[in-house]
Amino acid sequence: MNVHVYDTHVYTIAGEYIHFDVLVDDHNKDKVQQFAETYLNSLGVSVDRIKQGHCNFCHSESANPEVQLQIEQHGYSIIRL
Repeated sequence: MNVHVYDTHVYTIAGEYIHFDVLVDDHNKDKVQQFAETYLNSLGVSVDRIKQGHCNFCHSESANPEVQLQIEQHGYSIIRL
């Protein structure tokens, strides 16, 4: 499976810096922002507490089996950096 990697940087109002990649397949490229927000919500960071952030396409690569399974089950995979 080929996946697309979106490099994501978030600065919170509290001054925290969060860096992660959102990995998706061809079918979910239009949902990257939604997946990033879902991940941030799971960390307790809501959109209203983000000072600055961006999510940019970085590159495409072959997915390892764990990432493939996560994408098949949830539509995306997150790698915290």
